[in-house]
Amino acid sequence: MESTADSGLIEVQQIGAFMSNIASALTQLARVRDPQGRAALALGVTDICVAKPLTNRTQPLANDILLSLAHKVEESVRIKMASQLADCDWAPKGIVRFLAFDAPSVAADIIRKSQVLEAEDLIELAETGRREHRLLIAGREHIGIGVSDAVAARAETEVIERLVRNTTARLSNTTIQICADVAKTSADLSRELLDREDIPPSIVDSLTRQISKAVHDQVEQHFDLEPDQLAELGDNASTSLPAENDDELARGLVEKLAAKGELNGTVAVRALTDGKFLLFDYSIAYLCSLDVEQWRSAIGMSSMRATALACRAARIDKTLFPSVVRGLQKSGRIQDDLPTEAMVSAAKVFQKFTPGSAHDALRRLAQSV
Repeated sequence: MESTADSGLIEVQQIGAFMSNIASALTQLARVRDPQGRAALALGVTDICVAKPLTNRTQPLANDILLSLAHKVEESVRIKMASQLADCDWAPKGIVRFLAFDAPSVAADIIRKSQVLEAEDLIELAETGRREHRLLIAGREHIGIGVSDAVAARAETEVIERLVRNTTARLSNTTIQICADVAKTSADLSRELLDREDIPPSIVDSLTRQISKAVHDQVEQHFDLEPDQLAELGDNASTSLPAENDDELARGLVEKLAAKGELNGTVAVRALTDGKFLLFDYSIAYLCSLDVEQWRSAIGMSSMRATALACRAARIDKTLFPSVVRGLQKSGRIQDDLPTEAMVSAAKVFQKFTPGSAHDALRRLAQSV
């Protein structure tokens, strides 16, 4: 006697023959009642669908068959179906959409890879699905503004973190603001948001300020400083301490940060935007492998070029360059009424120089004094 599992395998072999008659096909499906038979049939029909594009006449039938089976097979089978269909550009839309709205374990491959899903499908799933669905959508490559808006709308921290890290996703200003609001509680997320190239200057400034506060607090905590001790570095021209003590404190802080592996371009920028000009000088000089006097000579010789070269040599992201310029303008080292061409010329340093060649050019500039 033929087993029901064998019956399922026979149905797989015969599926191409009866695909022309939907009523007959669905009748045949109803006879396959055991789990193994249904699983074999579901995966067999999936194989047929992904092997080559179906005709306009057979694709709706295949879609109906797969939908009927997907409602009856176990989750493990649906995961296998989704894995196969995710890479198939001609997979039937109905079954792809059904699996996308299924449990996240089933939907994962479909959401990540299927090109059959359209923006409208992803938006609906983001709005009606679970947080896990939104996490998957947030990591999908090349999602548009409408999709990212829907994903970010609930301001879920994990979802926002994944969306921020997805540099292929397009973000609207509204979504960027949501990301910035979530980042207020996370200095790491703020830094990752600043690494994106689509962040408007207003957001860059606010993120820089809030990370400045975090770095300020971190430095005080690490080195057991009094609340006003770090502030003494804020205005190196008018401080009440002798100049050599100012330099000594700034140099010591930078050396300690470097020894702990915590000194980087972000810390230098935060010091500058927080008005800690001495701390910035020693940080940027250390990061560029210069003496602080060499750095000061270079910026005195050509303020904009030296600033751009230093940022490149210290691997400071170009999105932070305007903040560095504004900080140095506040310190009186760069003129306030810069001509547009000066900013454009300096910005080109990021395209023309590697960190190594920028360091060499900065050193030559310092030595030309």
